[in-house]
Amino acid sequence: MKKRIIAVFVAVSLMAVFTPTVSRAAVTPYFIAVNDALLPFGDDTMPFVSGGEFFVPVRVFEGVGVWSISSADQEIVRLYRGVSRFVEFDTLQGLVEDQDGNTLNWPSARRVGQRVYVPLRQVSEYFGFTFRTIDVPRSVIPDEQVRIIRIVSNAIFNDPTFVGVNERAMRSAYNNYFAPQPPIIPPIDPPVVPQPNFSDVTILLSFYDISAGSADGILDMLDIQATSGDHSCFFVSAGDIAENPGLIRRIAGSGHALGIWLENGTLKEYREASALLFEAAKIRTVIVSAGEAAEIALETAEMSGLIFWGDSHSFIDYDNLSVAAITGALPIESGARSNLMFSCSENAASILPGVYSFLSDNEYTIVRITETVEPIN
Repeated sequence: MKKRIIAVFVAVSLMAVFTPTVSRAAVTPYFIAVNDALLPFGDDTMPFVSGGEFFVPVRVFEGVGVWSISSADQEIVRLYRGVSRFVEFDTLQGLVEDQDGNTLNWPSARRVGQRVYVPLRQVSEYFGFTFRTIDVPRSVIPDEQVRIIRIVSNAIFNDPTFVGVNERAMRSAYNNYFAPQPPIIPPIDPPVVPQPNFSDVTILLSFYDISAGSADGILDMLDIQATSGDHSCFFVSAGDIAENPGLIRRIAGSGHALGIWLENGTLKEYREASALLFEAAKIRTVIVSAGEAAEIALETAEMSGLIFWGDSHSFIDYDNLSVAAITGALPIESGARSNLMFSCSENAASILPGVYSFLSDNEYTIVRITETVEPIN
């Protein structure tokens, strides 16, 4: 008799390997799809069922724009869609809360090995998705009735078309998975392949334009990373400080650095903003940055003993880039540094959880910008 498993397709970007506690349990196998994509297959990504609910790895939802951020010990896990809407799981206490602090009557996330699983039905409903099970035709897999769990937000194919397009892939994956496996004979001297190590790559994360409306949401997202010691820098203008003194104090109280954003690049502008910053948060800073006025601001900084943070290695003009485009441009050489600067706009905030998730998963070193850190100009 063939052994069977709940088989799941998950995103290729998964890095960690999951070792199930029970290998290939005798239950009906499932495929998982997100919109019009079948996700990759393997034991290390299978879901499990508890209390009649499916639990899936958090990364299954990346295909519908939901990103996960977790504390260093994985006790706290947040799922975001943008920064304005998130749900937080406390895996230690079994609690679930929304972004307003309301307790949700959900099954909590589960930690199995190095992987975190979340309840499929509740997460789908919360972020506005649907999911359904679809029968795979017996002409594709004749031995038993196999089903697909399909998570849908904006799919193009209807279910019959989706199944038809993926018949060959499902048949091949099913047959390969359940085929007898030859014994594994380890080599006498197995080659040692060094794993990528990005901990020697420094990322200097910073933000500007806190009046754009998403600064509070960005701070909510960054709070969970404080357990790892990750902090950022917020560049604020005189107008930002005058209009949002409470937000300035929250930024400072969260451990983030503050710099001055020079909209016109002048020393007069710096002095006005510096006085307001000290009045609002009792902080003085000599760090400045600018956008269109960068050339003037750099000259002002050099003449006045200020420290200028430029934009040549940042994404000031690229807030609408995809997560893949931003992360694909990050340096990988040991000792390299990159300055990622985002506005606090809604568009930039929507991709920030994905970028931060990538940085955390790949163990990049995030360094707070301070007066003692050498600028990247």
